[in-house]
Formats: sequence, structure tokens, C-alpha cells
Amino acid sequence: MKILLIVYDNGSLVSFFPQGTAYIAAALKKEGHHVEIFHQDVAHSSCDSITAYLDSYSFDIVGLGFVAGYYQYRVCSEIANAVNASKNRDGFRFVLGGHGPAAAPEYFLDKFGADGVIIGEGEYFTHYPYGRGSQKIMRISPIKDVDNIPWPAYDMFPIDVYRLIRWPTSTETDFCMPVLSGRGCPYRCNFCYRMNEGDFRPRSPEAVIDEMFWLWQHYRINHFQFSDELFMSSKKRIIDFCVELQSSGKIQKIKNFKWDCNGRLNFAKESLLQLMKSTGCEYVNYGVEAMDNEVLKTMHKGLTVDRITEGVEATLRAGLVPGLNLIWGNIGDTKTTLDKAVKFLKQYDPCKELRTIRPVTPYPGSELFDIAVKRGFIKDVADFYENKHVNSDLLTVNFTDLPYDKFHNELYLANEVLISNYYDKNWRRSLRQAQRFYRGDIPPDSFRGFRNV
Repeated sequence: MKILLIVYDNGSLVSFFPQGTAYIAAALKKEGHHVEIFHQDVAHSSCDSITAYLDSYSFDIVGLGFVAGYYQYRVCSEIANAVNASKNRDGFRFVLGGHGPAAAPEYFLDKFGADGVIIGEGEYFTHYPYGRGSQKIMRISPIKDVDNIPWPAYDMFPIDVYRLIRWPTSTETDFCMPVLSGRGCPYRCNFCYRMNEGDFRPRSPEAVIDEMFWLWQHYRINHFQFSDELFMSSKKRIIDFCVELQSSGKIQKIKNFKWDCNGRLNFAKESLLQLMKSTGCEYVNYGVEAMDNEVLKTMHKGLTVDRITEGVEATLRAGLVPGLNLIWGNIGDTKTTLDKAVKFLKQYDPCKELRTIRPVTPYPGSELFDIAVKRGFIKDVADFYENKHVNSDLLTVNFTDLPYDKFHNELYLANEVLISNYYDKNWRRSLRQAQRFYRGDIPPDSFRGFRNV
């Protein structure tokens, strides 16, 4: 079959490598299909150009995957219109995937004029029969042996562009790339939607190292971000992975090798974090979400304020940079819980990136969405996308006792503190650097000026 996969434009100067699309492309090619990629994200192409491309070439399947954000919904709505406007539309099947369509397949089949929605991992979606005029929903079980999944089809993507993305601790000369070291997450936060049930399925450390070394050889990638939903899934997983990194001769050949991951504060013990640091880890991204025990319990986070604080302090003592994600507006949140979150961020955020607090969003498929519908806050999926979810930094649904305008004003005041803290810390950091340079504490050949170059 001839298959076209569309990568939507996220409006970024340097886009995040479309890892899911690259995995699907590799699996389809391995099965003998002819696969092409439409890189709207890199070229910032208009949707009209998608229609023109489909008018000029024939395909059996056109695929589009996306998450559930308000921006992605609107961009991909325009892409769907462009796909359906092709004069060759009757000749191909239009298939959707990703967390957005998977959570509300019937809605997206109708709204986007699609022929199929894939729920789950889409590498082998062509194994499932569906046809034009007979709309189908395909539920795909998790792939158990993740080591047998082909690597992403890197050769089909402009890696020279994607590698320019920056992680929080990247230098100007690093080349960066996300790598998947496992799939899945065993936790069930009330604001989160999971396409597949099941536990974390790790790849073998050896397989991940082979892929990283290959990326270094072919694209000089040296700064890797493990994009798993949960890299720190167990103490054993962390130790096994780090031991393999330490003993691998391949990793030793990667100049300035470094890595980041998504962490879990349950496992943020200083000895483990120091082990991670010794193997090149620089940054751990944590889903803190709240600094109130009752709200954390409502979220099903499996964390307490004390455990969060201990984990973040251990991360800092180990010399790692913590990424601290907090949201506000969940069931039980108040002005007091917001103040706790601001106080925590002011105290512990190293300000390597600008961190603000966003309101919680009850995405379709999540427990919070079902609660919002039951309480009459949202009518249905169409109401969520078309009326309520207009921006990730504005309320979609108000679960608090505060009026909307009061909620947004309190959120502004909180983020005013955090934004000021970020620029104040970086301003002081720059002044200290200037002082050390002019005092002779910094070697002249290591200082390239105060502007970004």
C-alpha cells in the first residue's frame, strides 16, 4: 500500500521530533508498504498545500495523529478539511490516531470525516480491516515485546533540523534528540487519559544504548531525552539502566554524552539520583502537580507533600536540575493550595526554564472529564473542544469555589511571582558571571559574551 503520514505544524521555530509518526513509518516500511511523510511542521506549509499534494499523488491511506490540546485540535481540524477537499478523496482511507482521537473516536470520525480511528500503538494498524464508507474504530492491544519494534525511521525525517531543539541544560553546541526507552505508565491520575491499560514496558538498556550510539554516529546527537511517560518506574529499572550505561564502551565514545528523563518522586532517593548523575543525567522532569495532601489524594498521585519535598531536595543535592510541573484548579483546590504551590516553586525551582502554573484541564477520556460531564460543567466532547477548551492557560472547567474572573486573577498574581522569580534569578546569574569574568575567575577563552551566540 501507499501511505502518507502527515506531521502537523505546532508553530515552533524548532519542532519536537515526531517520534510516534517515525515509529509507525518504520514499522510500515518493514512490512513492505510505500511510506511518505508530509512535513508540515518543518516547512510551515499551508493546509492548501496538503490538498494540492493529495491531488497530485495517489495514496491508499492518509494518516494523521495528534494529542488533545486546543491548538492541536484546531490545526488538525484544518488539516482534515484539506484532506477531505482532495479530488482524490474517494481513492484513499483517512485514518486518525493519538491521544486526541483515541479518547473520543466517534466524535472525531464524524467531525474530521475520517474512515478509521486507532486506539493504542499504531505500528501495525494495517493488520486491521476497515474501508471507505464503513467507519471503524480499531482498538490495538499494547505491544508486549517492545524490543522487536523497529527504530524510528530517522532517514525519512530532517534530523539536522530536529536536533537543534534545546533541553533545559543544553549548551549551544549540543545536538539533542528524544529517545524512547520504554512505553506505558501504571499510574492513573484523574486528569490523565491512557490509550492502553497496563504497566510500564521497558526496552532493554542494550537496545537503547545501541540506538543512541547510532544517532551519535550518524547525526552527532549527544544530548538525549528519554521521552517515556515514566523512565523512573522502579529502583531496579534505574539501577539496571545506569549500570549498563557505565559499562558500555559505546557510550564512552559519545563526546559530551548527557541525558534527561521523566521521573517519579517515589523513587527520587539520593543514592539513585547520584548514580544517574554519574552516568550523564542532568535533568529530571517531575509531575508534582500539587502541594496539598488532600488534592494529591483526589488526583490519585500516590504522593505526599513530604515525599515530594524530600525527592526534590535529594535531586538538588545530587547536582541534578529538577523540572517542577504544577497545576491548579482540581477538585479541592483553593487560594491556599495555590499559595503553597507558589511558595514551593519559589524555593526549589532553579529557573533553568520558565515554569508557571496552569489550570487543570479535564481532557476527554479522563476521570476528571467524566466528573465534569456528570456535574453539568461540560455537555460532551463537542462542547469541550468547540466551546470550553480555548487555551491551556485559561480555565476549561472551574472545579473551585472561586468565580472565573477571581480564579484567573489569582492565577495571574501567582504567575507574576514565578515569572519575576525566573528573570530575577537569571539576571543575578548573569551579573555573577560578569563579575567572575572581569575579576579573572573565568578563563578568557571560555567566555563568549553576554548575548546568545
